[in-house]
Amino acid sequence: MGKLLIADDSAPLLEALKYILERNGYEVRTLDNASNIYNEIDEFQPDLLILDIFLGDEDGREICKEIRYTFENTDLRILLFSAFPKHLENYKSYGADDFIEKPFELKNFMEKIQSILHWQLVPSIV
Repeated sequence: MGKLLIADDSAPLLEALKYILERNGYEVRTLDNASNIYNEIDEFQPDLLILDIFLGDEDGREICKEIRYTFENTDLRILLFSAFPKHLENYKSYGADDFIEKPFELKNFMEKIQSILHWQLVPSIV
């Protein structure tokens, strides 16, 4: 179905999301900090990065911008998430494809993932 990399500093949330997403057919890796995020993206080649905007001392929005610069020739999709929706208002300016506010309904979360991955599979028409 797809390869997902989730970066969040909440171990219980990572554990729960990994369990749920793997049961739904996704291959999932998790990170609880940003220290190895670039290596993990390079090695794992995820289809979607689900990135918290407050990742320890790091700002996920800035990480998102850097990822877009570093991996500009990939089809990597990025979904930002946060408990502070005001910080997600300009998600596109950071290079994210979409966002979801925490806490989220699991159904809405799954629909976001499927929608974003579907965008990736549909060739652009120019």
